[in-house]
Amino acid sequence: MPLVGPAATELWQLDLALADLRAREGHLLGRREVLLTTLRAIRDRVPAMAGAVQGQVSGGPNQGSISAPVSGRPTDMSGKAVQNLLLGLGGLLLVVAAVVFTVVSWGYLGIGGRAAVLLGFTALTLATPLFLLRRGLSATAETMALLGFALMLLDGYAAWQVGLAGLDRIQPLTYTGVLIAVMCALFALYGLFVHVVVGERIHTLKLAVPVAIGFGQLALPVLSIDRDPLWITTALVSTAGIDLLLWHRLKRGTALVWFWITWTIGSAVGVLLTIRDVDLQGAFALSGVLVAAAAIALVQASRGRWTIPLAGGAAITLAAALAYPIRLSVDASWWPVPTPVATFAVAGIALLVRPTIGREIGRIAAVAAGGFGLLVASPVLVPVTVALIGPFSPDHDVSRTPWDGPRTLGARDELGVNPITLTVPAVVVLAAVAIALAVCALMVRRKNAAIMSAVAVTAVLLVVLPVALNLPFGVLVAVQLLVTAVLGAGAVFGGRSREPAFAVLVLGMVAEVAAWALVSETATLVAAAVLAVVAAGVAWRASLPAVRAGAAGVATALAGGEAVAVWLATGQSAQYVTFILIAVAALAAVAAWRLRDIGVEIAGYALTLIAFGYVVDPRMLSVALALAGVIAVGTALRPDRRKAGYVGTVFLLLSSWTRLFAENVEVVEAYTVPVAVVLIAFGWWRAQTASSWIAYGSGLTFALLPSLWDLYAEPNNWIRALALGVVSLLVLLAGARWRLQAPALLGGLTLAMVAVHELAPWVSDLVLSVPRWVPVAVGGLLLLLVGATYEARMRDVRRFGSLIKGLR
Repeated sequence: MPLVGPAATELWQLDLALADLRAREGHLLGRREVLLTTLRAIRDRVPAMAGAVQGQVSGGPNQGSISAPVSGRPTDMSGKAVQNLLLGLGGLLLVVAAVVFTVVSWGYLGIGGRAAVLLGFTALTLATPLFLLRRGLSATAETMALLGFALMLLDGYAAWQVGLAGLDRIQPLTYTGVLIAVMCALFALYGLFVHVVVGERIHTLKLAVPVAIGFGQLALPVLSIDRDPLWITTALVSTAGIDLLLWHRLKRGTALVWFWITWTIGSAVGVLLTIRDVDLQGAFALSGVLVAAAAIALVQASRGRWTIPLAGGAAITLAAALAYPIRLSVDASWWPVPTPVATFAVAGIALLVRPTIGREIGRIAAVAAGGFGLLVASPVLVPVTVALIGPFSPDHDVSRTPWDGPRTLGARDELGVNPITLTVPAVVVLAAVAIALAVCALMVRRKNAAIMSAVAVTAVLLVVLPVALNLPFGVLVAVQLLVTAVLGAGAVFGGRSREPAFAVLVLGMVAEVAAWALVSETATLVAAAVLAVVAAGVAWRASLPAVRAGAAGVATALAGGEAVAVWLATGQSAQYVTFILIAVAALAAVAAWRLRDIGVEIAGYALTLIAFGYVVDPRMLSVALALAGVIAVGTALRPDRRKAGYVGTVFLLLSSWTRLFAENVEVVEAYTVPVAVVLIAFGWWRAQTASSWIAYGSGLTFALLPSLWDLYAEPNNWIRALALGVVSLLVLLAGARWRLQAPALLGGLTLAMVAVHELAPWVSDLVLSVPRWVPVAVGGLLLLLVGATYEARMRDVRRFGSLIKGLR
């Protein structure tokens, strides 16, 4: 009959639809068998319930439908799991038996008997699934098919063992690899073509093809296991390509999974092999394998499966492939250059060909290549850091002191003998990173981060370039100052959003210039002045308050450094540096008052604290503290800095104490009385609005308690006892006169303690001179007296408490 035209097309579509319906019916019938098996198992476990259900069924149509069975005790394993377990164990035992027969009992049979037994048993095993599928025993058929696959491998081993057709002359690994490939291909074809049609149902083997694909992954690696690692990489990449082909032809998920595994392992091994030092021919061979791996990954990524890891891995693999031959073609000192440059080139190419390979794939490849490029470029950070730290690093062979150079003409020579030296190749890598970041800034939407990263790397590149080229020291300092000035201009004119980043870079450059400028007196004087002007300009024109304050503070600190440098450069004594810094701090306090700038104020505080570190003796420290106190008291004149007066008071107090200590004054009242007078004066000023404890408590405590402590420490000092008793009495009377609680209690307590101190020797002598029973009797009489007049004494105590509470 003719099979062309609309009728033939419709007939073909009907046949396809009927085939789908038959497949669906087969699935439903299989599910029905499982449910019936489950119900029979429940009936066997609960016979009584099964009988009740049977009675309902036999009761006639008036009984209604059969009620759902109630399950008994829950089982640990389903019937399907038990079946699979038994089949698996049975198949394993058969495989073990076949192996034992082949290896151990092989010699008891002749060649004909051996071939007949193995081939016959293998053919029988592979034919058995056809009969099992017809009876619906799919699990058993799968087990027998896998057993047949194992026997096929044993047949191949047996053929090599007996030397069939000269097979024993083949190398064992070569024969094993070929055997695995051939048997896996045959078993895959067996799984594809073996099927049974039962009625309208089609039964097939589901495990044969996946097992063949999985076991077939060993074929090529086994062939190359005793060869160069390049062969292993080639085998893995080739296996991945075969898996990808199988996926596209058979649409088997197992092939896709194994493709991902073998490609990942092969590509990773190949990239790691680029570390080796081999001949150029081997390098080109490995590069070809890596290029093939990248192409395979891009093909699969373009199909929309695992796009992110495959596109990223392809970019990294391609970069390694391009860089490997170039690295081996150049001098060893230039080895760090090819890989980062090639990686960034791949990233740029990925961005350019995005319309061709897909925007998502191009973006992912560019990001992965860029990240890999930064990773392989990271080793240059070590020599770059050494160059940035400068000659005063503790790791250098010779210790340096400020203003002891320049010792040589070259900037790199100032670093001394160092095993880590910045060379031109490292600078080339740094330039490649800067260019890559600049290109990234042009391509991305959010440009600020990329632009500032490119600016930062470019600044570092320009700063370390004179070191790498060993240019004169003056050129190095000039370049550093120029870069700082340009960054300062960027902070002012670069836009409000980039202003903080530029400010941070300027601050870093200030530290970098300081690390090198201290080598020379002239460089220090010039650099500090230029940097102070740059910082002042940023503080003047910046738009953000935080940036203005920070720049003003840096300018103030640099002004202090410049003042010290000028002082020392004129040949003045270094011991007076403290007063130079305090003088700059005083000017900073005045400037902060006029400009209302918190950065200048904080920098003045910092300069004052640094000044204390340069004092050489207690007398100078006393003068420095006094000056700091005066500055703080002057700052307290500002309406918004009233609390600075407390700080100034503390500095003045410490100044007086330091001076007394320097003069070897040991009388405690010399330290405490001035402080107490000041505190009482402040308290009198606040006495109208605060309680007596807040107003006078601290001053009276500072005046009375240290002297009382020394009185008990030196019991023979009658002058201190007399003076302390008179002062405490006056304080007590003043508290009673003006009804102040703190003076009354502190004065009374101190007077009582002085009295006890003075009367203690007399009481001690009296107690020792009378019989021992007299103190006991006196104590008893006192207790009787208190007990007899307890109520009156309690009223006296309450009256005294009320009197104390009535004081202010």
